[in-house]
Amino acid sequence: MQINISNLTPNILTSITTGSEATLNESLPSLQSKKRKRLYWADCARIFSMFGIILLHSAGYGCEKTLLKRKDSNVMIICFYNCMTRFGVPMFVLLSGTFILDPSKTFSFKKLFRHNILRLATAFAFWSSINALINIFLYKKNKASEFLKLFVVGEEYLWFIFMIIGCYLISPFLRLFSNDITLARYFLGLCVFWGSLIPTLKNIFSSCQWKEAQDELNIWTSRWHYHFTLEFVGYFVAGYHIVYHVNIKSLKIRVLLYVLGLADVFLIFYMTYSMEMKTGRYSKEFRDSYTLTVAFYTVILFIFFKHEIGRINFSERNIRIISKLSSLTFGMYLSHMILKGLLSRYAHIKQEEFLGIKFSSTIGCPIFWIVISGSSLLVSYLLSIIPILKNYVV
Repeated sequence: MQINISNLTPNILTSITTGSEATLNESLPSLQSKKRKRLYWADCARIFSMFGIILLHSAGYGCEKTLLKRKDSNVMIICFYNCMTRFGVPMFVLLSGTFILDPSKTFSFKKLFRHNILRLATAFAFWSSINALINIFLYKKNKASEFLKLFVVGEEYLWFIFMIIGCYLISPFLRLFSNDITLARYFLGLCVFWGSLIPTLKNIFSSCQWKEAQDELNIWTSRWHYHFTLEFVGYFVAGYHIVYHVNIKSLKIRVLLYVLGLADVFLIFYMTYSMEMKTGRYSKEFRDSYTLTVAFYTVILFIFFKHEIGRINFSERNIRIISKLSSLTFGMYLSHMILKGLLSRYAHIKQEEFLGIKFSSTIGCPIFWIVISGSSLLVSYLLSIIPILKNYVV
């Protein structure tokens, strides 16, 4: 996740936050002294990513797998929905790293644990409890004696909280080199090689059924015992680095990058859909969050928000709307999967049905997405106006 372009200017520094503070400074020496100013493009990126994640889950794994089994032609469109929205979680991690790794922000372990991690932990405890109680008393999927197990493990979508807490736990080490351009790019190079290139090669060998090559690569990588720069830590470091140390002045180069980013989306779709038609099974080999294809697409989209959306001079009214929506995205993420289940079971609103009216999934998934988005936004807003809950669960 490293951009090597000759006219990148590392002395142009910018900084964002994940919904609270953001800044724009001109040079490194002024980083500590100037008052930081909010960058609303970062809020826009958060909002866009949240709606992308909801669309991904509205048209997700279960729907696509079902359509594949019955050989429904709508699977092509659903596959495309699921490919183009893969940037969502990586984008959140890019934004999170930008704020946490900002060395101009005063760091203390007290703040890290009592503010950053505590809020995530209490949010997990609240929503994991809600999910467990729903599964036990509403869906009757589990027994009351299984509450503790359900609570500790959490629903699958809550993995995001564990992952972010993990990134926060190692952030004191990552902050040590966040402004060292050479060292940061060396680290990101390791992330690209071990965290994206190697897994992508494994996926290619697997999808092409090159078993011997796959086995040899697995043996080779296992002998390294290398785990330092894998998965999401690369995004976490890259977000800060791109905002502070990557500035692409040339419009031609930026447009070229955006075209390549769009081409990458269609490449992800083409390879995924071709694989599914060939094997008849759900394929994620080219659209996992850590693959080169998704990493490239996500970074280009992040650059687009920084350079293009960042140029917009928003009106005061738009600023208020953007700021409010950005503050509600975490609550939307935490509630949207619960609402998806409730709507499907009790309101007859799902990928191929709306209030009892049948649709094709091509039309039904966007409708489902709109309903879930609106519902989760409302839930997040209502929780945000309750004094205690707004600080600990959304």
